Amino acid sequence: MEIVYPSLIEETYRYNKKFDSKITKAEIYQHFYQMGLIQENGEPTIEALEKGYVKDYTEDWDVTFSEFLSIYPVFKQYNSSHFKMIEHFWEMDRTLQIEILEKWENDEFTEEEMIDLTAFFEERLPSSDK
Repeated sequence: MEIVYPSLIEETYRYNKKFDSKITKAEIYQHFYQMGLIQENGEPTIEALEKGYVKDYTEDWDVTFSEFLSIYPVFKQYNSSHFKMIEHFWEMDRTLQIEILEKWENDEFTEEEMIDLTAFFEERLPSSDK
């Protein structure tokens, strides 16, 4: 049986795997839980969110563009004309998608920007779980 870990654990695992090839998702989960960063179900604790240890990427319907940028600050560097509200959510045009992909492939984003982009696209790409 495969254990499905929350995205916070998965992201931390991918990042830490670069530095410690022996680390496991279970170890990361256990550490975060013991430190009070996550609840048993893997959701961040209120304290972790309030202290900024964990970022909440929850994007509600019909947020203003300013609110969207506060969720995903990586997009502040781009012209707002690349974005459009589609079915209650802010989406970007194809031109910007290509530009971001090229920058991603050339390692031009900081770690924080990569986390923002991963969170943004994670909610928009089709799931491979079939």
